[in-house]
Amino acid sequence: MTGKYKPLYRYLVKKRQEGRTSWHATFTEIEAIIDAPLPPSARTQPLFWSNLRQPRRASTAWFEAGWKTSNVDLQSETLMFRIGT
Repeated sequence: MTGKYKPLYRYLVKKRQEGRTSWHATFTEIEAIIDAPLPPSARTQPLFWSNLRQPRRASTAWFEAGWKTSNVDLQSETLMFRIGT
């Protein structure tokens, strides 16, 4: 895992090692973790948060860490990460 979302990958790996199976996150929290703003599409396009594996995309971070996204709410800028099965 390389690139802008590597810190998110490491964060999710750590959550999993702590025994967490879900994490309710805000976009602001994710921006703090990656130390960069999310692209505008993260706030306007649900596809950004989809569980479609795409090279060099944010989804690589959660897939490689063993998580999936759900309950994406663009209005409140929140989503749920869950251990993927």
